[in-house]
Amino acid sequence: MSGIKNLISKFDKYMSAITFAEAGEFETVQQIIRKKPVIAVVLSCLEDDEYSMKYALNLTKRMNGILKILSREKCSKNSFKVLKNSELNPETLEFKSFSDVRIKSFLEDSTIIVVGDKNALQELNFPDVSIVFVQPNKNLSGG
Repeated sequence: MSGIKNLISKFDKYMSAITFAEAGEFETVQQIIRKKPVIAVVLSCLEDDEYSMKYALNLTKRMNGILKILSREKCSKNSFKVLKNSELNPETLEFKSFSDVRIKSFLEDSTIIVVGDKNALQELNFPDVSIVFVQPNKNLSGG
């Protein structure tokens, strides 16, 4: 039971940090987290990966964090074009399937995982961290 309480506490803390980051209150974010947050984005070679990448990049910048990219092997480089004008130099890992042990160790130190693929949510064995599921809003201009 204490594991669930710990997970809920972490989730609340990071969601609060995300809210303050989106409002531009970066000092408050650092006080909440007290370490550089690691934002991991999972790319599944889908057309909508660009939205996940943009969200993760913006969140990383707002939280003054570290960006990690986990992508399926031979993904289109279109998802990575968002990084062109960024000063971030993310650590990247390519994978063939969702069952690799390296994936778990790559994601273990992540503070927040950003994912846009429903299948990845079901197939990946995520560590106990906050997960943000990003989908483009087709009803809004600009996505």
